Amino acid sequence: MGQIFSLQPHFQTKFDDQFRQTMSQQTDEVFAGCYEVRPIEARDKRFDRFGAQSEVMEEITQRAGPTNPTDIPSYFAWLKPRPYGKTTIYDEFDEVFLGDLGKPDSACMLTHVTVAKRNKDLALINGMIGTNYIGALGTTANALPAAQQQAVTAFNGGVNSGLTLAKLLGAAYNFDSNMVPQGSDRYWGYSARQLFNLLKNVDQVANHLYNDVQALRDANLKAFAGFTFKMTQLLPVTAAGVRTNIAWHKKLVWMGIGQDTRTHMDILPQQSHALQVRTTMLIDATRFEDTGVVTTLCDETV
Repeated sequence: MGQIFSLQPHFQTKFDDQFRQTMSQQTDEVFAGCYEVRPIEARDKRFDRFGAQSEVMEEITQRAGPTNPTDIPSYFAWLKPRPYGKTTIYDEFDEVFLGDLGKPDSACMLTHVTVAKRNKDLALINGMIGTNYIGALGTTANALPAAQQQAVTAFNGGVNSGLTLAKLLGAAYNFDSNMVPQGSDRYWGYSARQLFNLLKNVDQVANHLYNDVQALRDANLKAFAGFTFKMTQLLPVTAAGVRTNIAWHKKLVWMGIGQDTRTHMDILPQQSHALQVRTTMLIDATRFEDTGVVTTLCDETV
């Protein structure tokens, strides 16, 4: 009599027939529409700014007296697009070896586009908080002034804090005192931990008397204190857990695009006819005016 087996060893496993993107890969560009776009048709481009908020007229105290001409201040801002790219290669036999699953070339192209959108967010973040270049020749480094930076201990007696109502209002006051226009073009970039801080600790965000319980109900802060909120985990964070939040005005932060996202799909004879998927773009970002950006440090460990 032959050996008797139970049915369990004959149970089959079914496999999916397509690649699917992870949820974290499906997020569109978070900051899309939150900045001014400037086409760049050369290696770099200079923008000229004219006038200052401190300019006023002088009183005329003498009849038919001599005129007193004064120059109007002028400034320069530069955009210097840098190339970015992502390349993926598939061997000519991958499609055979993958069987029913099929070669993920279409999913790959979709992923490349998503990565490019994320890269635009990163370029904008770096342009807002990093070193810009100014001057007639575009060679003068310009860091974000200290007056546009709120410390992690701001409004908290020298002790580290997360995102607080005082920090939000401090950034709004900074904009107001520099005559940065109010309205719907003020934005605040923050991370998930700062949303937790506000919902847990700030009564004005959660209380229906202030905000119709909208933020608490949706666990999503859309607008508060004059800012439209944009959540992203791409904002820089130190090893000690201090995250940089950014407040900015749309009209005063510029994205220069030499070439927008472009994806190529080619067979490479010199690489055994492998399939190459390659996505490139040429971009840069800058502060058109320093007063249009305020950074706020938030401790994510408290």
